Amino acid sequence: MWSQLTALTIRPQGQRRPAEILRIAHRGAGGGHKYSASDLATVRSQGAHMVEFDLHVTADDQLVVRHDPIVGAGRRWLADYPLSDLRKDLEGEGSPCIEEVIRAARSVDLGLYVDIKTLTHEAGRRLVDLLRAEEMDTRTILASVRSDLVGMCAKLAPHIPRSVLFASTLEEPLQLAAMVAADFVHPCWERYPRPDRLLADGWLERVRSAGLGVICWHEEREDVLNQLCKLGVDGICSDTPLLLTQVARRAHESGLPDKD
Repeated sequence: MWSQLTALTIRPQGQRRPAEILRIAHRGAGGGHKYSASDLATVRSQGAHMVEFDLHVTADDQLVVRHDPIVGAGRRWLADYPLSDLRKDLEGEGSPCIEEVIRAARSVDLGLYVDIKTLTHEAGRRLVDLLRAEEMDTRTILASVRSDLVGMCAKLAPHIPRSVLFASTLEEPLQLAAMVAADFVHPCWERYPRPDRLLADGWLERVRSAGLGVICWHEEREDVLNQLCKLGVDGICSDTPLLLTQVARRAHESGLPDKD
């Protein structure tokens, strides 16, 4: 497989060559929230290095993989559900425990990009212990839009890289990363027509000069993907990992022509 994760690093690397950029399947790709071994094998065959998923804790402090914090028409908060009740109410919809996803990813040689939505200190300890037990702590990046959770992860698992997400183009990335001991900054700028141009306007150079990595979220536009590959960001999340792989391969084979 072209550019396997085992040949790459999940630490910041400055400007990466296109083949070295981490290709991260967003929510199992396509927003499908499918994380069985067979689902992830398909994602892996499309060239992904890692799979992204969202993580919450239940009322009984169990770790579950699910994006939305609200469950069902009754608008009940996931954090108010014990795991047994959640599984019953979501039967057929799927809300797998973290153990299932980690083991499925490991079985098909995918790394993990964990977008932590909610977390308690004790659940965080169990997460780190589980990653270590499954030998996935060296293949995982812990991420969150919540700076307090990134900081918690830094204390619980200083050896696992961390990424802090933010939406504003006015955010001060160096100060934010320093405040929570993040290794990567993750601008969520997919709503803009050309997020690559926002990065290229001095922003990326400044972030790299501080030793930080950059992961982009989530991108499916071919022209933007092409420019992100030329900029050499550390990682790109995408609903279309096959397209991302194809664009990265073309950029790699072209020898990085000048940017637009």
